[in-house]
This record gives sequence, C-alpha cells and structure tokens, in this order.
Amino acid sequence: MDSISVLLFEHSVIRNLSRNPIEHWYTRFSDFNDFVINCHARHEDEIVFPRLIDAYEDEDFRKTVRRVSADHKLIATLGSNILNWLSRGDHELLRMRIPLYFKVLLEHNSSEEQLLFKRWKPEMGSSFRRIILEFGVSKYMEITGASKEMIESYYE
Repeated sequence: MDSISVLLFEHSVIRNLSRNPIEHWYTRFSDFNDFVINCHARHEDEIVFPRLIDAYEDEDFRKTVRRVSADHKLIATLGSNILNWLSRGDHELLRMRIPLYFKVLLEHNSSEEQLLFKRWKPEMGSSFRRIILEFGVSKYMEITGASKEMIESYYE
C-alpha cells in the first residue's frame, strides 16, 4: 500500500472519529492528538511532502505544499492548548475549542486531498512503516482500527 492510500484511510478514520461527542474527547483526546501529530502528520512531513516538492518544478505548487505542511504547527498548537484545558478541567473552553480543532483538521485534510495527494505518483515510493512502528503498532491499531495483519501485509 502506498503512502497516499494509507493517509486517505487515516483521513477517513479522522472524519469518523470527529463525529464523537465532545465528552468522548475528555478521556481520548490525548491519544488521538498524539496520533495526528506524531504519526499521521509526521508521515506527511517526513515522506510525502518532501517527495512532492522534489518531484515538481512548479514553485506555486511547492509553496502550496509548504503552506499545507505549516498547518500541522497550528493543529499541534491547538491540540496542546486543548490538552492544557483538559488537565485544568476547563469544560467551557473545551466545548468551544474541540469542535474548532476538528474543523481545522478536517479542512486541512480536505486541502491535502484536493491540492496535493492527487499529484502523488506510485514511483515516488513510500517507506512509512517505520513511522507506525515508532509511534506504536498497538496504539495505531487502537486509534485507526487497522488489524495487525493489515499492517504486516499492506504497510511497507
């Protein structure tokens, strides 16, 4: 399975999980945000985006890739703030900011799908399995619903 197929699968998981009620995230947000930042975005920033930049001479496209990549810092900052509010038990702020987090994340993912992923070519390769191994296979399986067989068979 190539990088884009896995990232699209993860986007689907994120879309589905975003529908959970806010209260769900009071106990599950930390693991989810860890996945978004330290697995999903890392896969994009370390493997996919550099290869897209290298593959195309079009400077406007390269700027788009860098701009979309920069969204990861915004998402990480918002996630970090939510973790702080969770630790303080500030439910009022959480009720406003958790939906904002998912709005930003889903819009970001949509931008990737519309602007970047369709330009990926199979010959760009995809050695992303190490990121999932470093993140933790069991955590990845719990968050995404992927089976161990799926990871062993389809994730290069």
